[in-house]
Amino acid sequence: MREETIQDIQAADDIGAKYDQAAKMIWRNREILAPLLKFCLKEMKDQSVESIMKLIDADSISEDTPVSDIPARVIELSTEMNSTIDKPITFDYHFVVKNPVLSSESFLVRLHLIIEFQGKNKPTLRDGKSYEIESRGIYYAARELSSQLGRITEQTNYADLEKVVSLWIVTDDKTPNNIQNTCVRYHIGKDDVFGEAEIRESLYDLLEVVVIRRGNDGEFTEPVLDYLSAVYTSDIKRIDKYTPVSKNPEIIKEVSKMPGMSQVIFDRGVVIGEERGVEIGEKKSIIKKICQKLRKLKSIHQIAEELEEDENKVKEICDKAAKFAPDYDEEEVIKAVLEPVQ
Repeated sequence: MREETIQDIQAADDIGAKYDQAAKMIWRNREILAPLLKFCLKEMKDQSVESIMKLIDADSISEDTPVSDIPARVIELSTEMNSTIDKPITFDYHFVVKNPVLSSESFLVRLHLIIEFQGKNKPTLRDGKSYEIESRGIYYAARELSSQLGRITEQTNYADLEKVVSLWIVTDDKTPNNIQNTCVRYHIGKDDVFGEAEIRESLYDLLEVVVIRRGNDGEFTEPVLDYLSAVYTSDIKRIDKYTPVSKNPEIIKEVSKMPGMSQVIFDRGVVIGEERGVEIGEKKSIIKKICQKLRKLKSIHQIAEELEEDENKVKEICDKAAKFAPDYDEEEVIKAVLEPVQ
């Protein structure tokens, strides 16, 4: 993050682009990426965050490399894929990790990862037609799978194919309520139509799509939703529960861009500088948490204690939130608390 405050950003579209860039910079860090892989990849669920950090880009990282010696950033594969017969596509992230389930000391098997960040649940094409994220996710994974072999010839060894996971994170406040805060995995399975064929899973488990649809930021019982919320609201304390970042100033700087770079104040079109945006973003995060706890009928003292915030500060927010009881609409409370100081 530059030391000087970014001033006079002229349009919301510009802010959105900077926000997307900030998001992509964050996910290049192993510390930030590792918990996401642990939560979303079945091959990683039994691994520690520290172990997963070692597995990223396994072809260039030995098993005995200390975590502290691993470069902070993920070494990416090309994000562009071209073909003479298929349309070019560009991935947000494209990299490999060592598959801890299938690899051995003498034999390396990798997982090919595609990660995409989407601002719309149903993106729209130029002709006005929309499509489902799942269809695009499957297409991307299929293209990545076919690209591993290059040109198909009589000598092609299909046994060389390695599993592809296409992971999509959707953040869209227009996502239908019934599918907000969900994580769905689509994969290739085996059904014995008749008889029972003993075929090892690794032969057909080659393509998987995982779609996470986020709702409003807050605290969640599902770790992956709570973790994503913490990252997108720059809640360093909460991120630290999942991965050690508080002692890494470079990551903290990148994470702190998230609320600030996307901050357009309410409907006025007022654009604020980056540092002020970070401050406002943190306040909004606290207000949302307080609203959630007020709905659970918790007292000011309980809320301050659980959030580890100053009780007077919590009381001030609760007083302004009172007129929105019992629903405590978060956006309305945010306006009531922050609008006077703009």
